[in-house]
Amino acid sequence: MKKRILAMFLLLVLLGTVIAGCSEGTQNTDDKTETPAATPEVTGTEGQEETELSRADVKDDLPDDLNYNGQSLNILARSKAWFDGEMYVEELNGETLNDAVFNRDISVENRLNVTIDYTLEGDTNAIINKNVTAGADEYAIHVGSAVDTVQYGVKGNYYNLLGEYPEYLNLSQPWWSQYYTEQGSVGGKVFFALGDLFTSRIKLAFVTYVNMQMIADYGFDNPYEIVRAGEWTFDKEMEMATQVYTDKNMNGKEDDGDVYGMSMGGMIGLDVYWSAFDLTICTKDENDIPSFNVDVEKMSAVIDKLYTYYIDNKSVFTPLNNSDGEQDVIAQMLSENRMLFSPLRIMHTDQIRDMESVYGLIPLPKWNAEQEHYYTFLHDQYSIGGIPVSVQDPSMTSAVLEALASESYRYVTPAYYDLVLNGKYLRDRDSSEMLEICMDGIKIDFGWIHTYSLSSCSQALIRDILYNTKSNNFTSVFAARQKMYAKVMSKLIENVDKIDH
Repeated sequence: MKKRILAMFLLLVLLGTVIAGCSEGTQNTDDKTETPAATPEVTGTEGQEETELSRADVKDDLPDDLNYNGQSLNILARSKAWFDGEMYVEELNGETLNDAVFNRDISVENRLNVTIDYTLEGDTNAIINKNVTAGADEYAIHVGSAVDTVQYGVKGNYYNLLGEYPEYLNLSQPWWSQYYTEQGSVGGKVFFALGDLFTSRIKLAFVTYVNMQMIADYGFDNPYEIVRAGEWTFDKEMEMATQVYTDKNMNGKEDDGDVYGMSMGGMIGLDVYWSAFDLTICTKDENDIPSFNVDVEKMSAVIDKLYTYYIDNKSVFTPLNNSDGEQDVIAQMLSENRMLFSPLRIMHTDQIRDMESVYGLIPLPKWNAEQEHYYTFLHDQYSIGGIPVSVQDPSMTSAVLEALASESYRYVTPAYYDLVLNGKYLRDRDSSEMLEICMDGIKIDFGWIHTYSLSSCSQALIRDILYNTKSNNFTSVFAARQKMYAKVMSKLIENVDKIDH
């Protein structure tokens, strides 16, 4: 357990003038993506015209007189290196993001007269399950994995964040993703929230990295202009990528020592096309009740096209590695000027920042030119937050959670997005513009959010077909699983209907 020193209260005044970053705060007109506050002038209220307010001026609606008399509150979060500094930092060290996180907690502690403690563990779900079973009020807030943790919400282990008990939580505020809430809810109940409190929602977003030196060497059109024209499609990407291959190590084999036009990762690298191509697994009716709604014709066409390049095309590198390792291999090849296009997470900017050749960022490609928007896939390990049902004072907990999120909106997101990404990693204004487009297009389907409660439907319908069976027979695979999917969906809805907390 880690404790803050309550007396150390130092706000970063400098950050009050920082350009506002990419919160997932409002709904796009097509109800599929977020429209983040990505400009210096923000409102904090959906639907209003922009004003001269900066993020630092946007206040929450917590009562001014909340005072919890020095009570301690313990937050359980993951210890994996990916999430270092997301929730907890030990001390001020002069680094902009580190200090913004530290000062966020000190500010909330002083404001609400609480002490915030942190426990960082590997298997946080097992710990919460044990606590809930025992009725132990040990951890007030659980920050867990989006794909792993969410399944325990529909089993009744967490408070409904839209219910009466977390009374100070306001998921309509700009520091919370209304899109995630709307996609993840069932019958008006949702058990986890996504928002500015979690920098992993940016860090784990997939974009397309471009080796700009190779673009120049091959005489290709400027990819930024292709994106702006709305013409960055998968066909366009492959038209360029398939012109690039060199047996660099001259061993007569296509391996990770060669030069490629594109990477199509074995596992995670395939998942991105659910979002990029605007594919749907589930939709919901007017009562917020979900059902499977897969466009079999489109899915079949997508699988056929991906198969063409994934299985046997020498210009496309397809590592058959583990899901994490494959991405590191691809990032290394990009940094060594051996990859033209690489769909990778934002976190890989850290791995390639010393790359000598200029690289840029553009969105994932559209399925075709008729697709209206560019969509962005979030690797499903991004963080979400919930309040375990064993918590005896969900009201106080919700106040702390709301205050942490709003303070993150004002100071932590600008520190991460503007100073770290735009200032430290991205090398041109075009990439910064492209990053805003990417973050504007985050698409998370209900079937992805609840996939582990739905027989891993999201992985099974692209990844398993191409990666595990090396086939393109979508129609028969989906037909064979439809009854099972309907059964698990019915069970999920039944379970949620019984939850009254």
